[in-house]
Amino acid sequence: MTRPASTMIKKVERYVIHRRSLGYVYESESRRLRSFARYADQYAPGQPLTIDLAIRWVTTSKGTRAYHANLLHTLRTFARYLITFEPRTEIPPLRLLGPGHQRVPPHLYTSREIAALIHKSLMYRPYRQRDAHIGMRNATLIGLLACTGLRIGEALAFQNRDVDLTHGILTVRCSKNLPMRLVPITPCAVDHLRRFVEARDKHFGPSGDTEHFFRSPRGGHIGYRVMCTAFRRLCQQAGLLKAWGRHPRMHELRHTFACKHLLRAYRENRNIDNAVHELSIYLGHTGLAHTYWYLSAVPALLEHCANRFEAQTRQPRKGGRS
Repeated sequence: MTRPASTMIKKVERYVIHRRSLGYVYESESRRLRSFARYADQYAPGQPLTIDLAIRWVTTSKGTRAYHANLLHTLRTFARYLITFEPRTEIPPLRLLGPGHQRVPPHLYTSREIAALIHKSLMYRPYRQRDAHIGMRNATLIGLLACTGLRIGEALAFQNRDVDLTHGILTVRCSKNLPMRLVPITPCAVDHLRRFVEARDKHFGPSGDTEHFFRSPRGGHIGYRVMCTAFRRLCQQAGLLKAWGRHPRMHELRHTFACKHLLRAYRENRNIDNAVHELSIYLGHTGLAHTYWYLSAVPALLEHCANRFEAQTRQPRKGGRS
């Protein structure tokens, strides 16, 4: 009696369990793979994962070519795992549909621009008493993103228990690729967060450990789109939208933090490889390639790179002529 072939959905579920056992959150990727598995079990039941099957599934999805390439990249990682158990599996070639991401050149905020955004937040005058906390909340959130490089979703997910102002440690429980990470903050940031907590609790009343750290006017969770809309409005009021010629992005505060960290390392004459590694851990990345995505060749960085390179080339080699 022949053994029935395992369905693709079962193979995907085993793979997702494997990835999560390694510490990956693997949420969006798992949804994509389950979608592929349902398609494969319907249109190619019992068949291996092939390049033709992968392309057919990818092209049934609506979206840009870059989105299709990103879907195929997710399938490629799954195929590399699956071929160990099923030799008939075909691994899609790298960049078969082109790059999976199109990098938009980020705007790197100056200290003056960040200060202007915080100032405009604090000038907010609500029409309703329940909205009186919004200005202070937005100013604190923008300042926290600027000085830590946190993802906006990570900051909005904070509960009171995640913000340890005694030891200056933030616990990120909703990280993108990791189950949890610890983010140390400076004493200056701790002082600002303490003042925010005093103002927040004066407005809402004392709160428990599991309540949201940043709250909506009704005291609940703040939606990502709500915060992005508020941030865009602040940029318009601060005159930044006209200067950029496009809609501002809050996530670019993370890009700014990464570039400033590297610039500081150059100015302190530190080992740049170590500085990038520290940055990668602090930002919660699982690989250095993700960290390099946030670095931009701004003039100040290029100048330091050129100066260091020139200094190294002038040093005489050991055993060479003086």
